[in-house]
Amino acid sequence: MVMITLGPARSRLLERITAPATEPLTLAEAKIYLRVDGTDQDALIGDLIASARVMAEQWLRRSLMSQTWKLAYDYGIPDYVWLPMGPVVSVASVVLVADDGSTATLAADQYWLNAAKDRLIIQNVCGVKRAEVTYNTGYGAAEDVPAPIKTGMLAHVAQLYDNRGEGLAEPFPAQSAGLYLPFREVRL
Repeated sequence: MVMITLGPARSRLLERITAPATEPLTLAEAKIYLRVDGTDQDALIGDLIASARVMAEQWLRRSLMSQTWKLAYDYGIPDYVWLPMGPVVSVASVVLVADDGSTATLAADQYWLNAAKDRLIIQNVCGVKRAEVTYNTGYGAAEDVPAPIKTGMLAHVAQLYDNRGEGLAEPFPAQSAGLYLPFREVRL
């Protein structure tokens, strides 16, 4: 019997480094949509806006507001790296960690984003223990988030507001899913 060792499996870790500073919806926009007057529900509505954004980002597989992510690979890095949670605005750094723990930052001329800005293409990187790609994502400011996504978030906030304290049968309303669908990140 012959055993072949292929080496350690490549693993990856995705973590958010910088969370969004603001939400795509303002409290005023949500209150108008919900037809809420007064300020006694402001904290709750603010929390519902944040929850709706997080759920929308998870379903869309996209960042709505500006944020920074780090994608780390153990045992090397592929030549083509899919960067989750786009749209990718820029790559801040590509750091390589050697077996001895020393680090080197890859020069910007050794990598680039593809035309769709969802993959990083890297030239000739091998023999590293770990690689870390830090990149910036999101549509930018609230006014840059596509209107259908914001409308879907308003419908979701309304569902959460109207059904607070009750279990929800679906993660968000069908209206939200329909509005989000054209913007959902799909990998082929």
